[in-house]
Amino acid sequence: MHYRNFFWDFDGTLYDTYRIMPLAYHESWHNAGYEVSQVEAYQIMRLRSLSQAFIYHQTKYNISDSKLIEIREQYKIIENKHFSEVKRFAGAAEILKQVSAAGGKNFLLTHRANGAVELLKRDDLKRFISGSITGRDNFPRKPAPDSLNYLLDKFKLERASAIMVGDRRLDIKAAHNAKIAGALFDPDNLMAHQKIHAEIKVHSLSELINSVS
Repeated sequence: MHYRNFFWDFDGTLYDTYRIMPLAYHESWHNAGYEVSQVEAYQIMRLRSLSQAFIYHQTKYNISDSKLIEIREQYKIIENKHFSEVKRFAGAAEILKQVSAAGGKNFLLTHRANGAVELLKRDDLKRFISGSITGRDNFPRKPAPDSLNYLLDKFKLERASAIMVGDRRLDIKAAHNAKIAGALFDPDNLMAHQKIHAEIKVHSLSELINSVS
């Protein structure tokens, strides 16, 4: 299948934020007196979500809500400190340009309130984004389809021409809940054992070039 309009997740899809997120997670828990390896943190983030990782370890270590808030705040501080180190995935610039050159549109869909748009601007990629939904817009979190439906309706896009690209099950679920296709980006094959019914599965963003109509 070929698609004209692409909806992009940010963390772990366009940009390799997993280079810093597990580090910040490990350090924030370590500073609070608990040990969580970066490998464990990464796997829970990918297989579930960052929020689910915090909930999992709160239960595991039987800590209070107030203590968890402190750890999450520490996480944000550490992540912020390293955020400028984040790089885009290989092929990200090329696929965004290809979609635009073919007359299609790219959209950003992220739970992240800050930083995503700034990195796109830094790398001169914001000009290829026709619209975006971030954590500041207060839409329900994926896999709820509300943010996708909003952009599809606002730009009057045919659903058959649209695809959501993300690195987790919830991205594909959000796509299907919005009645559009989903592409799973799984660079390290971590999702291989999960039965994720994506229309497209790729290990590199450059593989999506042939899906642009």
